[in-house]
Amino acid sequence: MFAAQNFEFEFAKIYPNFTKNLINLNGGLTYNEVKVCMLIRMAYSNKQILKLMNISDSTLFNLRSGIRKKLNLDRDQSLFTLLSKL
Repeated sequence: MFAAQNFEFEFAKIYPNFTKNLINLNGGLTYNEVKVCMLIRMAYSNKQILKLMNISDSTLFNLRSGIRKKLNLDRDQSLFTLLSKL
């Protein structure tokens, strides 16, 4: 894991087109929603995301719910699978 202040920079080195492709799917995602997507793309567990972002379970649930809604995902579609293809 790398320092929080370098997260976006390091992520962009590993997945150079991810953020651009994600924003192309929906430009209305918030900064925190994009960050959650980045962490999901890196296969972080919910527990790891909670700790890293210092947020509550309900906040993560709401962020994930907002992401799914904005990306038009049905309940049976995998968010991880979609993000892995970006």
